[in-house]
Amino acid sequence: MDSLDLDQVVDEIIPREQNSKAHRPAEPALRPTLNGHGADDAMAALALVSEAADAIRKLEEQSAQAVARAHSAANAVMEKLERTVERAERAENALRQAEVEINDLTANAMQAHEDLEMLRSVLASRENDLASMEQRAAAAEKRADEANAAIQRIVGAIRTQLPVSGDVAERDER
Repeated sequence: MDSLDLDQVVDEIIPREQNSKAHRPAEPALRPTLNGHGADDAMAALALVSEAADAIRKLEEQSAQAVARAHSAANAVMEKLERTVERAERAENALRQAEVEINDLTANAMQAHEDLEMLRSVLASRENDLASMEQRAAAAEKRADEANAAIQRIVGAIRTQLPVSGDVAERDER
C-alpha cells in the first residue's frame, strides 16, 4: 500500500497516449510542395511553423503538468517518508522505554531474589536456634523432672525421718 509503482508514477506524470501524439509527423496536406509557387511554399512553411509552435506549446504545457504531477508525487512521497520516520522515532522511543523498564524490573527481581535468599538464611538460622532451644528446654525439663523426683525422694526421706524426729521431740517435751 505504501510502496510506489514507478510505471504508474511515470504514466501519471507523462501519459503514454499524449507522448506518442506529440511525435507524429505533420499532416501531408500541410507539407510544402515544390510546385514552384513561392507563396504556397511560404504559406505551407508558416503553417508548419505555426503547427510546430502549437506542438511546442502543448509540449510545454504537458511538461509543466508533468512537473506539477512530479512535484505532487514527490511531496506525497516526502509526507509518507516523514510519517514513517515519525513512526520509527516513536517506536524507538517506546523500545528505549521498554528497555529501561525491563532493566528496572530485572534489577528489582534480582534484589527480591537476594532478599529472599537472605530471608531463607535467617529462617534457617532461626530454625536452628529454635531446635537448639527446644533441645535445651527438653534437657531443662528432664533436669527439672529429675530435680523434682530428687526433691520428692528427699521429702519422702524427710517424712520418713520426721516421725522419728517427731517421737524424739515428743519425748523431749515430756
